[in-house]
Amino acid sequence: MHEIEPVPATSSRPSAAADARPSEATGAPRPLAATRAAPGASNTEVWRLVQNAVRARVAPEQFATWFRRATLDHVDEARVRLAVQNQFTREWIQSYYTRVIEEAIVEVLGSSRALEFVVNSELVLFNPVATPSPSDAQNQPAQTARPDPRTASNGNAAHDPALVSDVGLNPKYTFDNFVVGPCNRFAHAAAVGAAEQPGHAYNPFFLHGSVGLGKTHLLQSLCFALLQRNPKTRILYLSCETFVNHFISALENGDLQKFRNKYRNVDVLVVDDIHVLANKERTQEEFFHTFNTLYQAGKQIVLSSDSPPKEIPTLQERLVSRFRWGLVTEIEPPCYETRMAILKRKSREKGREIPDEVARLLAERIDSNIRELEGAVTKLIGYSNLTGANITAELARDVLRDLFAVRRGAPSLDDIVTVVTERFGVKLSELQSRKRTNAVAFPRQISMYIARQITRHSLEEIGGFFGGRDHSTVLYAVEKVGEVMESDPDVHEMVTGFLGQLQGPSI
Repeated sequence: MHEIEPVPATSSRPSAAADARPSEATGAPRPLAATRAAPGASNTEVWRLVQNAVRARVAPEQFATWFRRATLDHVDEARVRLAVQNQFTREWIQSYYTRVIEEAIVEVLGSSRALEFVVNSELVLFNPVATPSPSDAQNQPAQTARPDPRTASNGNAAHDPALVSDVGLNPKYTFDNFVVGPCNRFAHAAAVGAAEQPGHAYNPFFLHGSVGLGKTHLLQSLCFALLQRNPKTRILYLSCETFVNHFISALENGDLQKFRNKYRNVDVLVVDDIHVLANKERTQEEFFHTFNTLYQAGKQIVLSSDSPPKEIPTLQERLVSRFRWGLVTEIEPPCYETRMAILKRKSREKGREIPDEVARLLAERIDSNIRELEGAVTKLIGYSNLTGANITAELARDVLRDLFAVRRGAPSLDDIVTVVTERFGVKLSELQSRKRTNAVAFPRQISMYIARQITRHSLEEIGGFFGGRDHSTVLYAVEKVGEVMESDPDVHEMVTGFLGQLQGPSI
């Protein structure tokens, strides 16, 4: 249900937007009044004129942020009701742009009206920008008539290019911004293939994996790629929970046909967390028929889950079978090299590339969740910007102390390096360098040996941490230290002591 909150037409709330009007903020001449709406004009035409009037009063970036996606829900002789995409937008517009909208309404409709707002989370994601008519354009600042690159193709504005339920596309989630590594290369290639040949290459495309590995990034990248190829593609992108809630609401209100029209008349259906269908027999039945309708029409179906189809509990066998008709692929936890690349990419995106030493530290510590990697980078760079402190390994350990808390029974490469470097008086940078002197090479080999004994890291990951060495170097170090331990009691006692210090008395 829409949430409606009336705003008195004579609202006296201060308007921050008023301070940003072109005539005051930029010195540009105030535009002439917007063209008056003709009697009986449609809501679309009225809203186009109101948008033009609002655009004349605010900065371009303010218009793009707050009014591009809004729509006119209702207008009559007494009131005007606008629909916006979320509660935050409604509160912000009410607080700072009420006066601007009221002035625009008077210009377009000739009299004031009570102003109301509703929240409609199913607004078109990339709502086409109202394009001024030739007469309007004469009264508008030249810089305001910009096309939206996300809704334009060869200079023509797209109309209703994407339908959205509870999920908005993140413009950062594109294939160009996705870091490809051994863990996700196949999933990435499959998503690209589905975007290039929707309904044909991989249909359905079923992507599964643990939380925070990039499933959402790939799904949204696929949507962006489809819209780039054809801006008029109708995409319904939502969570499975939303599908369930909409179906329940349709049952309660007797609107099943409207529900079916919504979900079965699209070009692409993207459902995140499809495992939510578990234990919901009636909803599974409805989704089964929705799936069949779209599949038989050659429409692309994209699904994601935290587990493969056959492992979703109580999922009907016929749905399991259909989910496996196309391509089922897993996105795996990122390997060490991929984590390094992600850290470097994320830090560059935030304007400061973190040093290699810090990146190695974080990549070693955070080994299963890309979101945690990005969160660590954000927190570290943010702290550095606020305090002016240089980004160092020491700062990372301090700022991310919860992350670096010692976990008994689960030592990390960083824990190993700490005890070894303290004993031998060397630095991490030296262990990761190309130095081959015995004073550096031997502690490095001991560190590799311990890492192989008590961590789950592969030879390649251990070698990558110690300066990008290959697996054969690590294997040699493990074998050599093992031989020395057999022949030298002192070395045996030292290494055993390291193991006890790292893993506790159980060793």
